[in-house]
Amino acid sequence: MNFRDSEFVKGMLIDEGFSLVNSAEGADVILFNSCSVRKHAEDRLISNIADLKGLKKRRPQLIIGLMGCTAQNHKEKMIDKLPMLDFVCGPGNEAQIPGLLEDILKNRCPIIAVDKVNEKRPELFPEYRDEKFKAFVSIGEGCNNFCSYCIVPYVRGTERSRKAADIIREVKGLAARGFKEVTLLGQNVNSYRGIGDRVKGKGFARLLEEIDKIKGIERIRFMTSHPKDASMELFKAIRDLEKVCEHLHLPMQSGSDRILKMMNRNYTANKYLKLAEDYRKFVPEGSITTDIIVGFPSESRKDFEDTLRIMKRVKFDSAFMFKYSPRPPAKSARLKDDVPQDEKEERLEALLRLQCDISLEKNEPIKGKILEILVDGSNEKFPKDVTGRTRTNKVTVFEADRSLIGKLVNVRIASITPHALKGRIV
Repeated sequence: MNFRDSEFVKGMLIDEGFSLVNSAEGADVILFNSCSVRKHAEDRLISNIADLKGLKKRRPQLIIGLMGCTAQNHKEKMIDKLPMLDFVCGPGNEAQIPGLLEDILKNRCPIIAVDKVNEKRPELFPEYRDEKFKAFVSIGEGCNNFCSYCIVPYVRGTERSRKAADIIREVKGLAARGFKEVTLLGQNVNSYRGIGDRVKGKGFARLLEEIDKIKGIERIRFMTSHPKDASMELFKAIRDLEKVCEHLHLPMQSGSDRILKMMNRNYTANKYLKLAEDYRKFVPEGSITTDIIVGFPSESRKDFEDTLRIMKRVKFDSAFMFKYSPRPPAKSARLKDDVPQDEKEERLEALLRLQCDISLEKNEPIKGKILEILVDGSNEKFPKDVTGRTRTNKVTVFEADRSLIGKLVNVRIASITPHALKGRIV
């Protein structure tokens, strides 16, 4: 979502006559897009902005802006902390950035723009995209779940779905320009309500059906799905729709019912297991990935072992795993952060080791198979190699000319690692 927001703002400014540069020294405007989900990201952000103090002193006309979730969360406190900032802009106000720059150039007065957190964004479609053949498409924003550890509802507001007609118009425009893959974005795509169907999961499944009909688009991905809203309708869509890729990202967060309840996740470990089993019944060759937090307040050794147990049962293809950190004003920030740091690190390492073994096990049967790969990049260290992804979202490396970037090719998998496949074009 942050990547798409950055791309959107770049597109607006390019349409206003700005151009992108590769260094801070060559810029007239420097924008930081921020994430508040983890404290580490926020600390790095503050350090990176502070590093511009000398540049701002040498070039006082330089405009430095902060956008995104940290801006929405801390508002004017960010300018107090970082006086080199010229403006602070929340996610809901990002369409105003060209106007904010104009005001600052005229008045040189700091601006706080954070008043549209719960408003739908205007339907603007800047042509600029960072990629030439795959694109992110937001289908909604905000969240109503209020997971106790999560800051998103506070900084991106309540759930708002875009109209299906607007989404379809955007995707058709991308297809007409030669884009082959779209990734639909939402804090919780399963709860999409922009197509008028209130049956659980049906609205998003119907949206997938409509996008699947668009000529020129060859792959459809989406993220993220909340287990409490995951439905058979979604699994059927993944199975039946030709262009929907066989990959489900379904954040588990913990395998302990006690911790899940404290997290306000609204499902149990057994419910999650049943969802994973149902998904695999519908999509036997599909991949499933997840998010896991270790060291949540009061997490005991037993709670952690419950997480290990579920990981062994589900056998995720891969997982994003993090140490818990309090994120005010999320509810869990009021709890005592009582799992020692060294214990969090030990548990995280245990998860990483287990997932590495599982990923290797999951990739082993792929050896020798021929898979369709969308070539999406190259490797600077190995100039003869390109990289791409399978429909199940597995990174694949193989020797090929860079002219194939953006093309679909068939690759026979020759060897595997926990994190990537290696093969040859057939």
